[in-house]
Amino acid sequence: MQAETIVGKFGDKDESFGPSGFLELGGNTLVVDFGNILMSDTVVGFLYEDGHLKIMGASQKDSQELRVIDDLEACVFRGIDSRGLELVLPLTQEGGPTGDLYYNEIQYLVINGRVSTAEHELVGIMDDNLNLAVRDHYTRTPFRRVDENNMLSFYFDGATSAGKAIKKDFLKPLYRRDKPYFENEIIRYFQDFDKLGVQQKKYVLDSLGIWAKSGLLQVVRKSEGNCAMGNVKHGAAGVTRVRTGMVDLDAAEFDRDIDLFKRFGALASVSSPFPPHVEVRVNLVVSHEFGHQLQFCLSQASQDRIADLYQGRLTRSRRTNPAPNGYEGRSELLRPENVMSRLFISGYSATSKEEYWAEAVAAFSVPESRKILNDMDPAICQILTEILYHPEQHLSAVLVEPILDLQASLRAGKALPEDLLTC
Repeated sequence: MQAETIVGKFGDKDESFGPSGFLELGGNTLVVDFGNILMSDTVVGFLYEDGHLKIMGASQKDSQELRVIDDLEACVFRGIDSRGLELVLPLTQEGGPTGDLYYNEIQYLVINGRVSTAEHELVGIMDDNLNLAVRDHYTRTPFRRVDENNMLSFYFDGATSAGKAIKKDFLKPLYRRDKPYFENEIIRYFQDFDKLGVQQKKYVLDSLGIWAKSGLLQVVRKSEGNCAMGNVKHGAAGVTRVRTGMVDLDAAEFDRDIDLFKRFGALASVSSPFPPHVEVRVNLVVSHEFGHQLQFCLSQASQDRIADLYQGRLTRSRRTNPAPNGYEGRSELLRPENVMSRLFISGYSATSKEEYWAEAVAAFSVPESRKILNDMDPAICQILTEILYHPEQHLSAVLVEPILDLQASLRAGKALPEDLLTC
């Protein structure tokens, strides 16, 4: 496939979003300002991020013709792209393939190894072996290599730099093209997902949606393990304090939570053995148990921060909402008139710093209880928001690069929403 046949596929672009820097052309060094190529303050052409350019010609037709920077002898650009990330064109001396790429079903065009949108935004680079690296504006990294662990669905049809036809069709095992990334990851995480009923599936998808869309579910799953139905009560490692990694859900508890969620929503007040005291519960067992796995992936500094928040609330709770006479447990039991002024999102949250965290993760997972949690405990919501949007600030050191690599891949595939909490 020849480069000139691809050029015609590009649409018009608002020519205010080009790169800035210096262009060596014909023995001259020209200034490039947001794509505009200047000679003595006169615009003589336009350079796009993906290496296409227009040079003012003798006729209007010549001026509209797009050329490829590789085809102009000794033509090199050095500077930054429209978002301030380092950019050198051509990207490599060796060149690369030319053809059509569908990444996560999003169509991109590849010219001499440069992967770009129809509007000439440079997305990444690909070599003749079809190894992909993507631009990462979030961490200001020019290129992050995408390996098979982080790769989304990938289909390329074209030719190498030597003109040899080449094709690749990649899909992760167990992935389904008709499902978005986040749903595929939830299916991989929750074993025997296909055996669940319609209401059960919706409950699981709603509970884990933001964690899957952010890439955190995949990183936590690979570090700690999957989730499966079992026949044990409270089978997560966070309760037993025995690190198994896997989550085993009790089938009866799972169905009871779904029923309570359907009837009352994410939060409900239930009676206690010490009337008139009640206990508030979070009806989100799946995201609760995921919260235990997530805590194992946090840095010690973040875990200490969570522990401090828990201890402060526990001290206030014991003073403000003392346990009824005869109660020997650790849950926060409340008189009905104190429910709205409680210190913990649920009674169970008060039993330990691990449960405080897991219940917070659960409540944060859906909009209804997220708002209540934020009003009641803004400090824990701040940590959860930071983990969602800036996971590198809280994950353990060994997981920082994996999450950053994955999120760069997700952004390239349009699978990571800009605002996870409103999507």
